[in-house]
Amino acid sequence: MVELPEPSVSNAPVPAATSGLELNPPAVSPGAPVVVTGRGCDPNADVRLSIGGTAAADARSRADGGFDATLPTGATDIGQHQVTAECGPKLAAALDVVLVSQVGGSAATATVLLFFLLIGGWFYGHRLVSHLPARRPR
Repeated sequence: MVELPEPSVSNAPVPAATSGLELNPPAVSPGAPVVVTGRGCDPNADVRLSIGGTAAADARSRADGGFDATLPTGATDIGQHQVTAECGPKLAAALDVVLVSQVGGSAATATVLLFFLLIGGWFYGHRLVSHLPARRPR
């Protein structure tokens, strides 16, 4: 009888393209939740989700090896982080935490318009006054 070697199990993260781990959205502002969808886990296995090595959430895989979970980003720093799901295999995907700012369009437009109106009024007024005849004393 010939014995076959047992397959080796690796705990290294699988690249995101083949990992079966998807983040929606893949980029969020600090504190915003992320929906994580995974496939390829052991059936009915506990799933441990982490961001950059810090535990963030737990889930359970279905009989088909897939799972869905909401991942809170909490106090995650701004930058790119690796999200991992340990559920038998180790799945990985990239998450970007970005700082988003918004400038009010209407306020900025009104400010620029007012600036040009004031400059135009000053210039027009100056032209009118400079063309008036000088007053003669009586």
